[in-house]
Amino acid sequence: MWKIIGPLMQLCRAYIYVLLAFGGVFLVGMGLLSRVDFLPVVWRPDLGAACQALLLWGALKLVARKLGRRPFALRMGEVLAEGIFLIYLMAIILRLLDHTTKTFALPLADQALAGLDQMLGLSWLGYFDWIHAHPAWHGVMKWAYDAINSATAAVVLGLVVIGQGPRAKAFVEAFVICALISIVIGSMFPARAAVDFWVADLASYTNFTSPPGVYHLDAFEMLRAPDGPIVIGTEQLVGLVTFPSLHTGIAVLIMLAAMRTWLWVPAWAYGLVMIPSTPIWGGHYFVDLMGGTAMAVTVWLFVRKSLAPKAAADPLPLDALTPAQ
Repeated sequence: MWKIIGPLMQLCRAYIYVLLAFGGVFLVGMGLLSRVDFLPVVWRPDLGAACQALLLWGALKLVARKLGRRPFALRMGEVLAEGIFLIYLMAIILRLLDHTTKTFALPLADQALAGLDQMLGLSWLGYFDWIHAHPAWHGVMKWAYDAINSATAAVVLGLVVIGQGPRAKAFVEAFVICALISIVIGSMFPARAAVDFWVADLASYTNFTSPPGVYHLDAFEMLRAPDGPIVIGTEQLVGLVTFPSLHTGIAVLIMLAAMRTWLWVPAWAYGLVMIPSTPIWGGHYFVDLMGGTAMAVTVWLFVRKSLAPKAAADPLPLDALTPAQ
């Protein structure tokens, strides 16, 4: 079965779809057996878009089979169709998993995370005050934090275009694995936010154009309601994991994937701005960043090592997506 399915996939191996399928089964079970209810508005549009991309992907595969060859434009179309399908599939499953796992009645970890920062001699509030006192940095740092999804798509597309197919595949697989790891660990260590824990009067920090790092608290509080039904979809599905920081993990993956390629300068410039923005605009503790970094490096090394012996046997390596000279 895997020998049939595997060659159809270019952006990741089949096990990534299996992991996402397990996540989908978990969500169905939670919807049937718990007090969690999912409004159709949070999954139906993305599911429809995913199905359309899947149909396009299949149609392009049939065209390639009829032709008996894969011209450059057709190969690019297949990769883009698979990418769109995967994006919408992840948008449904990962976001809903993030929110659903925050309904578990576990104690908040803010005190422990703040204590670890202090044990390491790291002053979160001192850093917050310093950033507040330098408003010239606010615009670019907030943009970098908010642009994580665009940066993720850009690095995958960029790697494909410059002929770095194995790196694009490694990035996609590492991204999904890191997202799932952060959701699982984050469910065991739920936390409100470093901004909420440390800053007594956020309104007094007038240099910020809007309160940073607390955008998720309404959704977080609703999910932790002690009784009654929990309806997911009444609030925007923003990220809720505190430890480990997935924003940091993704930024590290972007930097690792771009190393020794033409993309390394913009990728590293982005990462070196985005990661320092995470404690402020993401409301993360410093240990969250350390956890996200360790997670990303470990997963990246594991995925790259597992892909290495298979690269030569890839039936359609993404390196081949560069047009013939």
